[in-house]
Amino acid sequence: MKIAVGGIEHESSSFTPVETPLSLFLRDHHYFEGQSLLNRAGDTNTVVDGFLSGVRNHGQTVVPLIWSKAPSGGQPTLETHNHLKHLLLERLTDQLPVDGVLLSLHGSYSAQGVMDADGDITRAVRGVVGPDCPIITVHDMHCNIGPDMVDSATALIVMETYPHTDMAERALEGANMIVRTIAGEIQPTCGWCSIPIFWNAARMITAEQPMSGAIERLWKIEQDPGVLTASVGVGYQWADVDVAGASTLVVTDNDLPAAKQMANELGRWVWDHREDWLCPTLSAVEGLEQGEELGKYPIILADQADNPGGGAPSDSTEILRLFVERNLQDAAVLYIVDPESVQQAKAAGVGSTLELQVGGKSHELAGPPVSMTAQVLALADGQFVYDGPMFKNLKTSLGDSALVRQRGVYVVLITKPNQPIDLAFSRTLGLDCRQMRYLGLKSTGHFRSGFGPIAGSIFNVDTASLLTQDFDKLRFTRLGRKVYPMESGAALRI
Repeated sequence: MKIAVGGIEHESSSFTPVETPLSLFLRDHHYFEGQSLLNRAGDTNTVVDGFLSGVRNHGQTVVPLIWSKAPSGGQPTLETHNHLKHLLLERLTDQLPVDGVLLSLHGSYSAQGVMDADGDITRAVRGVVGPDCPIITVHDMHCNIGPDMVDSATALIVMETYPHTDMAERALEGANMIVRTIAGEIQPTCGWCSIPIFWNAARMITAEQPMSGAIERLWKIEQDPGVLTASVGVGYQWADVDVAGASTLVVTDNDLPAAKQMANELGRWVWDHREDWLCPTLSAVEGLEQGEELGKYPIILADQADNPGGGAPSDSTEILRLFVERNLQDAAVLYIVDPESVQQAKAAGVGSTLELQVGGKSHELAGPPVSMTAQVLALADGQFVYDGPMFKNLKTSLGDSALVRQRGVYVVLITKPNQPIDLAFSRTLGLDCRQMRYLGLKSTGHFRSGFGPIAGSIFNVDTASLLTQDFDKLRFTRLGRKVYPMESGAALRI
């Protein structure tokens, strides 16, 4: 069997003012093609590595396409999207015929002029390989599934964990399914239900209720001998596109009516419990004060509205200002994207003290900058390897970086946007987060992968930034339907 493996991954926000350039899709450690993709060992916790490992474990031949992964951010241009799609299709066309295609697609990728870029890619791949070649796609839990994806793919699989610790596991499931499909052992048929809900991020954590209950419901569905896999996509809410929202998927073995019925039943259950997926927003001050009252340290304030993992600029200063004004001791903010301050620290050198205007430079909501008389404690080139379990063994770079301190407040400054997922990068700068009493993390949920085990208490807070969880504050014009909770007239249509 010749099985093509590749993908284009991006989580695209309509509310982030700076577009994601082609260069971020082609950067080191995040773009592989042909032999460089084939050379990957397949041992990191990513979807594409799970594909590679799965196909090899079955003794089949990997046909390498491209794998491109850009950090979440503003929608790329149509030109960027078409260029990436051309690279993928060109490699696929050059290596025809193939027996199957495995695609790693985030599921919330849109571009300027293309509301469902994942669906556009899947449809284009289908056009190349023809109607009979199986195509199986694996998506992030924060996916906006649309009809183009469902109609073009043979089966869709969505991650079941947040933080996403099962990326490779879901990909192995996809590889096993495609091998069995090519061998004629199974015939996947996919049912889908689109749900007009915008889900609050704090209610997506799969280790906690109510999300753990939704996952348990999936597992019960999968006990049916005719079901190959079942999924819930919680959606990505900061995209003004007509596919935005939650979804349910059930893949059966050659029983499309049953797949549709079970997906609709699961979708109805999600809709009937829609109030469970919401939670009130909490300010940074409220989160800090509740943490102090609870007295369990370190207190983690998860700055969900400025999460670069969702496409925010990651330079909002609200939590940093709070820590400085309260003169907290053993407090750290991870990470503020501020190339200007990094270069100033680099020019001054380790051990020096200088005046910095930190953060607040990307957008009027992010600032103003915080004036700091800061000591430069460490400098780095930003290269590191994740501890895991999320992204375990994956190498990446945050660009030139610096650790600075004003009295008891530490700040990790970086150049390339990235959310703090585990303790590995801070450790390269000599910062031991286990010794901190207060941590302000530019993340929504993935930080729990590495920081959860050391946390005393965790509070998701909504700072003044671009990715607010108060969805009424966002200006949507292209959703094409009423969506709960913004509109009381929203309704599930099956």
